[in-house]
Amino acid sequence: MTEFYFLVRHTPFWAIPVLILSIEFGYIFWLKKKGAKVRMCVGLGLLSMTALVWYYTAGGPEKAVRKLMVLLRDMEI
Repeated sequence: MTEFYFLVRHTPFWAIPVLILSIEFGYIFWLKKKGAKVRMCVGLGLLSMTALVWYYTAGGPEKAVRKLMVLLRDMEI
């Protein structure tokens, strides 16, 4: 679980490059008519955008991890 909290704490460092690359490769695959790869790139882009929005609305690295811990505790995982 510690690794997952590390990823949440450092979300901008992985989510922004993934978002940029998924948009770029999604466009290239769209031009080449590769439907499955376009859907994969769009899915990765949506995942990273959702993570970024949640990170910034949560309030940064410390608050994002704290809110995630509370959320997981309430779900009893």
